[in-house]
Amino acid sequence: MEQVLHGAQHYLSFDMQELAECTKCSRIVKNFSKLKISHPDYLNKPIIPILIKQTFLCIIGLAPGFSGANRTGKIFHGDFSGNILNKAIQLSNYKKQDKYTFPYITNAVKCFPPNNKPISSEINNCNIHLKNELESLGNLRVIIALGYIAHISVLRSYSILQKKHKFIHGAVHKINNNVVLIDSYHCSKINVYTKRITLSKLIDILKLAMSYR
Repeated sequence: MEQVLHGAQHYLSFDMQELAECTKCSRIVKNFSKLKISHPDYLNKPIIPILIKQTFLCIIGLAPGFSGANRTGKIFHGDFSGNILNKAIQLSNYKKQDKYTFPYITNAVKCFPPNNKPISSEINNCNIHLKNELESLGNLRVIIALGYIAHISVLRSYSILQKKHKFIHGAVHKINNNVVLIDSYHCSKINVYTKRITLSKLIDILKLAMSYR
């Protein structure tokens, strides 16, 4: 499937160099050292997000996939989850030529974590980057959190108490006077195969987001 997540876009305004050179998470750094030997053609470093500056919508996933973004350098590109999300975006009539509506897509954790499971310290270390990203989106109105970790990461970015905003698929949480957070199950292979999330359900979430534009 043709990748639709990246086009004529602009880099974010926060410090890219700081993210690119980040070595805060020792477990991830050690794993990257091994992967650079076993998979030298993979990126094996923090994924630098790219921004559609005027968009109203931000979609946040968990972390770069091993054979997806960690390989290609593009978020939600080159693996099962990326294919599902791209297809849902296309079928929801989001047009990449429309810089005001086509979503900006990022992850709560910017590096591929061992076994695709980040630990608490890694999630916390990366939260400053997510916070800066969200602050860089001047027209932001809707955030879609793909999964629980994305959900809690958004709340932390805005210093909002988690206990007042439980993760529930399809739930809409008011972040502030301008922004709402919509929860969705992640479009991972296991969630799709068990039908916890389906293409149709993901399209419904994207259409719900458009109603808050």
